[in-house]
Amino acid sequence: MMKKKIIVTLLILGSIVAGCGKKANPELQIENYQPVEEFQAAYEALKERKADINKEYDIEETVRILNGLEMAQAKSDDFYSFLEYMAKQDYSMVASDVIDAKIKILPLLQQMFKLQKQYKEFSTIWMLVRSAAAGAKTLAKESSTTGAGMAAMKAMAGEGPLAIVDMSENLSIDAAKNAAFDHYEEEMDLKSKLEDEIEELKMAYIDYLSGFVPVYTKYMKEWDRLCINKDKAYFDVYSGRMVDAYNSTSKILQQYPRNREALLLKSLSLINIGSGEMNTMPDSPEVLSIVKEMQLPDSMKCEWNDFFVEADITLDNYIELYPERSAPALVLKGLLNYRIGKEQQALSYLDQAAMEYPRQAERLTDLLDSYRSRTYLNKTPEGQYLLRLYRSTMEGYGMFSPNFLKSKYYVQKGMMEESKNEIFNHFFRRGNQGIYDCLLSDMQFCEDYLYSSFKQLLMEHSFIDVAITPTTDWKFSDKDDEIRVSINNRSDIDLENVRIFLCIHYTDMYKNEYDVVKVPTTKNIIKHHEISDLGTMKLAYADKKYQDITRVRAIAMTDDKICWIDKADYKESHASTLLNTSQYGKEILLDKIKKHFLTDYSLDADALQKLLEMEISVNGGAPIQKMENSTWLSWGKVKEISSTVTELWSKPDKKLKLEIPRVLTLIDPVFSIYQLQDKDKVMLPQENFLAGSSIRLKFDYELKDGDLLPLYIYSDFVNFRVDIEYKEGESKVKNVVLI
Repeated sequence: MMKKKIIVTLLILGSIVAGCGKKANPELQIENYQPVEEFQAAYEALKERKADINKEYDIEETVRILNGLEMAQAKSDDFYSFLEYMAKQDYSMVASDVIDAKIKILPLLQQMFKLQKQYKEFSTIWMLVRSAAAGAKTLAKESSTTGAGMAAMKAMAGEGPLAIVDMSENLSIDAAKNAAFDHYEEEMDLKSKLEDEIEELKMAYIDYLSGFVPVYTKYMKEWDRLCINKDKAYFDVYSGRMVDAYNSTSKILQQYPRNREALLLKSLSLINIGSGEMNTMPDSPEVLSIVKEMQLPDSMKCEWNDFFVEADITLDNYIELYPERSAPALVLKGLLNYRIGKEQQALSYLDQAAMEYPRQAERLTDLLDSYRSRTYLNKTPEGQYLLRLYRSTMEGYGMFSPNFLKSKYYVQKGMMEESKNEIFNHFFRRGNQGIYDCLLSDMQFCEDYLYSSFKQLLMEHSFIDVAITPTTDWKFSDKDDEIRVSINNRSDIDLENVRIFLCIHYTDMYKNEYDVVKVPTTKNIIKHHEISDLGTMKLAYADKKYQDITRVRAIAMTDDKICWIDKADYKESHASTLLNTSQYGKEILLDKIKKHFLTDYSLDADALQKLLEMEISVNGGAPIQKMENSTWLSWGKVKEISSTVTELWSKPDKKLKLEIPRVLTLIDPVFSIYQLQDKDKVMLPQENFLAGSSIRLKFDYELKDGDLLPLYIYSDFVNFRVDIEYKEGESKVKNVVLI
């Protein structure tokens, strides 16, 4: 826990002066402090709150300042940036004894600032300030080879905002007690007079710590108690236990009536209770009831009731208290109005929320550092899930995206273009907020709840592959953290202004955990049937190397398209997994969402089976029949194109070539001769690309008289086996069966 780590650091840094036998310089005491011009603004900001000792405090604001100032000290580039950060903070709701304890560091910092100006030997003294926050142990271990400054920066890069001494390593206090100050002193080769200055700084630091440690401990204990109740409320709401959620949030608000998250969660629970969903249990743990609201038929609109009244009052109270953080409350206002049948007013609130999220981004996420400081959250799937719930609420993504909710609404109204536009609007807004690390959640939400409109953004996405390779032989190179990225566009669509985001799963990660990173190179165009090199990039996740990568997915964004792209072997392994874990039959071919998507194109499993029976062409032979009047033919406005790939495919040879109806693109197919699980016999297509109205496959196999080859077609929707017969110089489709 962050609290324990900070206390360990403070004690260790405090012990650096144990036994030195000197008294602190009185000029470094707050009672005698006179701020110089550079320190005036920070001092006045703290002093103003310090003077009002009887004013109430907010525990979350207090913890935000405690963590924020420590992080700023460890990350700021110099005195000026840190002092600017201190001066700009709002301390109005911070506990006065925290201000009392924190203000005592200013005389110490000011003395360091003066030494930096006075002596060239102290030109890097800010790095001592950073290392004191980053952790003395890390500095001590690294300084002999990298220097004090680099050590502090490595500490920051490794363990988060405060890389504190880890007592599990059995490192004694004595071994680290003089690390920060003494290693700086040794590195700078200071003269005896300047060594005395360092000793005075030590004394001032221990004086500061002696007052800060008990205050920090006091408020972190209170924060821990609040987090227990708040975490329970989150899990209650998102697991459908609405009455329990209401009770949990009410308990929090009795003690902390201004608590932002409790006000929002209480409102959400009341909306669901008022709609008769007190005991609903979602189909998956990450389904929020808010998602379901945008698909209620008109007959299920609810009458205004006492629960809705209380929810409305609670949301109004939140907006009154936090107008600068109103976006999530506006989303819930939209949900409430939709519930009672006021659709246009609901859309108006969602429009307003979409506008406010980017403007309010910094204020809404000001508690994120406090969540991240609870390092234990990253050690379990439940903890990571909780962190995502908080972020989705405060950043407006996934389940709390006003654009996604509007997109869902338009799907229900059959307004597919408007639905697709809202998906684009969401990603445009998130880009303006400069946040990409939650792209994975956004994509998953679209796939789960907006499939019909999301799929239409790029029907051909399964014919685009991503590939990564090491830049050198990683077994013998010191560049095993560098990879080369390429895109194979097997579709017949040109992609313009292409940005790629890699989702990398490493060893030691949880099953569905990925590191999302943007590929530095943006391509102006990736032409159809082209392999495009996106250059190299360094891996930067927890010292992981190429050999630590277990799987990779990617997200592609263009000016008018957003889609998943995968490695070719991922698609094959995914198809194999589906066959092993699912029982396909006519009764359970498709899940509800994807079945509805196919229905929009007048397709189902039987229709696809008939298409395959009638329209597959083998080795250039004519299909049995072309179904010219199929609804799907108008979807892609497809046309025959020419490229190097298509010309090579059409050259005469005896290899097995198949033309499959393009409509199968709708089900993201994977093809093989013999089953994928049959490793001894399976054959994958040597060529597999889109061209006009067909999917063209070529296998490295020459048909022999009497052959009866099974072509397997795998998908998330349905699996087929197509039996291809070659007899007396003629080939034909003999049979198509569901498997």
